[in-house]
Amino acid sequence: MNIKELLFPLSLLLFTTIALQYYFSPKDASSEESIKSGQRFVAPKKQEIVERKPLNLEVDFKDSKATRKSLSQEINTSNAFYEFSNDGASLVRAEFRRTWARKKEPIETIFPVSSVEKEKSAFLIALQEQTPYYYQFIEKKEQPDSYSITYKADFDGGSIYKTFVVFKDTYKLDLEISFKFKEGTNNKIQPRIIFPSPLMPEMKRQDIITGITNNERNSISVIQKNEQNLESYWAYPTLFGTQNRYFIHALVADPDHFVRRGYYKIVDFENLYSILEGPEISQDSSWKLSFYVGPKEDDAMAAVDYRLEQTLNYGWFSFISKPVSKLLLEILNFVNDYVHNYGIAIILLTLLMKIFLFPFTYRAEEGMKKRAEIQKKMDHLRSKYKNDPQALAAAQAELIRKHGLPGLGGLLTMFLQLPIFWALSIILANAIELYKAPFLWIPDLSVKDPYYILPFLMAVSIIFHSQAADPKQRFSTIFIGILVAALLSNIAAGCLVYIVTSTVLGIAQSMMVRRLKLV
Repeated sequence: MNIKELLFPLSLLLFTTIALQYYFSPKDASSEESIKSGQRFVAPKKQEIVERKPLNLEVDFKDSKATRKSLSQEINTSNAFYEFSNDGASLVRAEFRRTWARKKEPIETIFPVSSVEKEKSAFLIALQEQTPYYYQFIEKKEQPDSYSITYKADFDGGSIYKTFVVFKDTYKLDLEISFKFKEGTNNKIQPRIIFPSPLMPEMKRQDIITGITNNERNSISVIQKNEQNLESYWAYPTLFGTQNRYFIHALVADPDHFVRRGYYKIVDFENLYSILEGPEISQDSSWKLSFYVGPKEDDAMAAVDYRLEQTLNYGWFSFISKPVSKLLLEILNFVNDYVHNYGIAIILLTLLMKIFLFPFTYRAEEGMKKRAEIQKKMDHLRSKYKNDPQALAAAQAELIRKHGLPGLGGLLTMFLQLPIFWALSIILANAIELYKAPFLWIPDLSVKDPYYILPFLMAVSIIFHSQAADPKQRFSTIFIGILVAALLSNIAAGCLVYIVTSTVLGIAQSMMVRRLKLV
């Protein structure tokens, strides 16, 4: 082999090696150009380089006691009630209005903190040391579409100005912060913004708090509370915060590029706090950041940041299940307006769905029966012509010509139903309307059945249906019924009402079809 023949494979090998090194080798964290928004890093235990330093989780306050009287400022919008305090220049209460059983009751996700819990204040601005806590109220203004409240505090070397902007028709909350340095000062500070996860005490045992952040593809990643994630940070995030089952507290816009790192801190063993770390500054600087503080509702989230809709997992059928879920939720609320009980509304909605989907279910059952009949005839032909392949092939071709093949028609109709059932499962798992909604013995449809009556009914319905099954499969069907009931025992009662109703109606439908000999 001469040099010319070796040239091409060697060149290809060299190019491949360079490409692999470029795409798969670790990037230098000291170069801002190599770091993408939402990229995750594990923080070191001690200082390495400027961008690779330990997480700054502690807050050191400069005020040991109040320098002025605590004052509250209240804001009412069509969606919520907000209360701000000059203590920490913080949001001390957030209440969202909902109606249950024709009575209006608020849902709180942010609560006041005591004077010994300063670091728990919502939207606290912390410095490396000597963080001011007691602010001076400056002014409150009303604009056509929003309200604004401004506070001021002094730190060693200058002043902090902090303005909250609350929008009247959305759940968007802007935070404007400015640092003014005194002339001749050489102090360098690095501000952080700290805010809590949505807290719902009534759901303490049923709720799971997770972090959310944009990733390098600008879609949302869900961050679980584990040791590795609590030791990590996310570089330059444009979306960062926390969520529970029904609410989100998150940064959604950072047009002035304040955030250098986003990371989390556990408080009281369960509450997940978000920390947005800004740049080091020694001269006058200002930023505006936007946050979403509100419920996980499609229209509400889309009005502020379309990326938040990803927190509602519509799955692979999102192009169908998303619009269907909106329609089903509207129908559910419409039915509830008449019956004034979401449990009854779920039962009626399930019944309506069964009626609507009956032609599809009927075709599926019809297709399954035809496939079973043809399969039985095919087995008979194989037995009859087991020693004559040519005769078997001819007989099979004649059978197919005469009766045809059901094909995938029946299966297709079943697959068409999946996005609808998936969409209904999503709204029943995430619809805030079910929070504190009572039904018969169940005080709250958003949590599990306290007496496990619905899982028991689920097992009974499956076992009852097994009585008509093949005796050889009866034991396995009973086992499956008990197993399914056990697996479903801890899910939201609203979902169980739907599952049990759908199962019972499905059994009744099959019995009716067989009784009337429709299939």
